[in-house]
Amino acid sequence: MTYLHKNASRREFLRRSAAIGAAAGSPFALNLAAIGSAAAQSASGYKALVCVYLGGGNDSGNTVVPRGAAEYTPYASARGSIALPQGNLLPISPTAYNGPALGLHPALTRVRDLVNQGRCAVLANVGTLAYPMPLGRDNWNGGNPNVPVPYQLFSHSDQTGQWQTGIPDAPSRTGWMGRMGDLFAAPASGVSMAMSMAGNNTLQVGNQVVQYQLTTAGPVRIRSLDQLYWSANSTLRTLITEERTHLMERELARIARRSIQAESVVSAAIQPTSSLPAFPGGGIGAQLRMVARMIAARAALGQTRQIFYVMHGGYDFHANLLNDQNARLTELDAALGQFYQSTLDLGVADSVTTFTASDFGRALQYNGDGSDHGWGGHHFIIGGSVRGNRVFGQWPIVALNSRDDAGRGSMIPTTAVDQYAATLATWFGVSPSNLPLVLPNIGRFASSNLGFLA
Repeated sequence: MTYLHKNASRREFLRRSAAIGAAAGSPFALNLAAIGSAAAQSASGYKALVCVYLGGGNDSGNTVVPRGAAEYTPYASARGSIALPQGNLLPISPTAYNGPALGLHPALTRVRDLVNQGRCAVLANVGTLAYPMPLGRDNWNGGNPNVPVPYQLFSHSDQTGQWQTGIPDAPSRTGWMGRMGDLFAAPASGVSMAMSMAGNNTLQVGNQVVQYQLTTAGPVRIRSLDQLYWSANSTLRTLITEERTHLMERELARIARRSIQAESVVSAAIQPTSSLPAFPGGGIGAQLRMVARMIAARAALGQTRQIFYVMHGGYDFHANLLNDQNARLTELDAALGQFYQSTLDLGVADSVTTFTASDFGRALQYNGDGSDHGWGGHHFIIGGSVRGNRVFGQWPIVALNSRDDAGRGSMIPTTAVDQYAATLATWFGVSPSNLPLVLPNIGRFASSNLGFLA
């Protein structure tokens, strides 16, 4: 699919419509306003954002762990049979950090190396927030919050949607990365800057940006065009792409033309990297290998900005957490390490930032051999521009019934997804004046730049 921009008169109409609707505080009006501002955002140089979505809700409690004696004891007490042995943790020593000593899950050896090299940072206790909750447990008030909270907390679908839309207290059909993409000029090739290796997602949906979906083998072709002899192929191509008078037929033909053109352009652009060795890490490695190939093809595609989405599923650890998370994180670690190396090999490490996201963190309290749905969690940011070997945000008290506990050890976030996304968007090139078009609620929070990117 292609990246679409409406003509100037339509843009002006929608911008004026947004100005009228904005008086009512409508999120839809904000989305329309983003369209109106699309032409105003400059994009010098090259930058790419790569979202690695951990589907199911990763257990952050066993991903980044307090390893000092005083802090490890309440962690182990809450975790019971799913606690990681203290001696198995991979120590990290973040700079400018005054919290408890930390260690990473033993599967994260390459991530640990990237932390030590200053190329990976930890963002602590981030999650969906409608408004700040500075008093934590007191504001939570036993499940009757004193401040508005996101809809349907602890729900996979709702929390995934809110992470991806960046709007936890109102419906939105667009995602924050899609709205961000709306602000930049369309690539000359007509191939969208928003590329998904994992099918449909809300994160990349914009008012103008259309996701371009790829497989780990490359762009998707219209199947029937691959299965016919040349003469029949040509006839079918004409039938499905010719101009029609009926509105729906005309739109279908337009989409078919766009798909055929984009597939041809992308296939040619990535052909020089077809012999790139396989990445480790199974499916997530294969997805990141295709991301690397698309980055290598950026000049051929005329793309100075690229937005990628990959997904690694299987993180819903209600049972068998120790074995299943170890398997998942082993794959993730290998793939992330190899992908960062590929950005070095391509000479773009400073221009590519990879970040993790997930439905939610999980509850600290064990349920036997797993953990249940939680709220705040810890995430990694990797890249040459990352201020690595640091912990950003506020480290929570990892204990049951602490000030940060909403119940069962579900950590109340001290950093909002909005702030996480705003920091990434600012680095990507979104101006301060356009930031509210990407993240309508960002003004509710004290800071829109957490400082983890130089």
